[in-house]
Amino acid sequence: MRLGIVISAYNRRGGLERVAVEYARGLVARGHEVVVFAQTWEVQDEDRAVRFVRVGGLRSQIALRAATFPFAAARAVARVDLDNIVSFGSVLSRPCVVRLPGAHRSWWEVANREWPVTTFDGLRRRLNPHHHIILASDRHVLGRGIPSAVLAAGDWAADEIRFYYPAVVDKVRVLPDGVNLEEFSFDPKGRETMRAAWEVGDSPLLFTVATEMRRKGLGTLFESFRVIRERVPDARLVVAGRAPAGDVRALAVAHRLGREVRAVGFVPDLRAAYSAADALIFPTRFDPWGLPIAESLACGTPVAVSARAGAAAAVTDGVNGALIPDPTDPVGVAHAAVRALSLPSDRAGARASVEHLRWENVVAQLEQVLEQTAL
Repeated sequence: MRLGIVISAYNRRGGLERVAVEYARGLVARGHEVVVFAQTWEVQDEDRAVRFVRVGGLRSQIALRAATFPFAAARAVARVDLDNIVSFGSVLSRPCVVRLPGAHRSWWEVANREWPVTTFDGLRRRLNPHHHIILASDRHVLGRGIPSAVLAAGDWAADEIRFYYPAVVDKVRVLPDGVNLEEFSFDPKGRETMRAAWEVGDSPLLFTVATEMRRKGLGTLFESFRVIRERVPDARLVVAGRAPAGDVRALAVAHRLGREVRAVGFVPDLRAAYSAADALIFPTRFDPWGLPIAESLACGTPVAVSARAGAAAAVTDGVNGALIPDPTDPVGVAHAAVRALSLPSDRAGARASVEHLRWENVVAQLEQVLEQTAL
């Protein structure tokens, strides 16, 4: 088949962008012709068989991008003859397979509940046109039942899409995100190198990856860390990801945390980072999946993970990690972190728990959906 993938940015830095890359490469490997419609892309050798079409629109500001990208993408897609399309988000007002990061309306309600309008963050969110543009797009596309299929990464995300948009109830399918088992595995040398670079010595080490400080629960994590240190006095915490390191450090200082917490920013070698950790801590407030969870387990590192992450489905409490029932509760977060740190080392067992999520399996399921809904 000749397949299109629509996403504003194509790269492997994480999130939906990473998923789009794995979709494109996996579909090419299965013999399909793939055309990616994007505003920006970062191409590697593995993408040499992928065709790229640049989409216009404004890119300088997130709200302007959200407002202009759908129209530019629709024009670009209309010029190419395709058998089916995967659209990341409710971008196209035409039958296609829509891959959602979750129901944005659900996140909107979570954010409004936890950051009310009486707070600066709550007011800022309500005034941010980006959210209103996405909500309007979802109402137009999902509310009218336009997609031929809607993909959600986890069960609870699928249930919320069905709840908010009854017109697509019968079109919602669960397709978990995958993990590259060739890329992510235990790296003993990387563990030594990374721990030395982070200056953590032999201390029990918690690691987290955060693209956004509030949604990923960093404030609650920092609050919980004092409780963790009461149980594990020499524990250390390293925070990586796209959240600005300076902002993370400032938040840590505001919680009266010092050298026991390190903010390191973007880490190019996540395999070494997961291997260096004794447990991944992931107290997200809202995450339809959460790629770091499966990646950490693939490296044999247990996880303490919020029940509000779709990938928590891969976690068996007390076996390969610990579940955080309420990510807003610092004591609950601390208890889960301590439980994860205290688990007997079983790297092979942790890795085995996500072997079914290898990208080859995920893309094979995606291929079935695309064949069944071909244009």
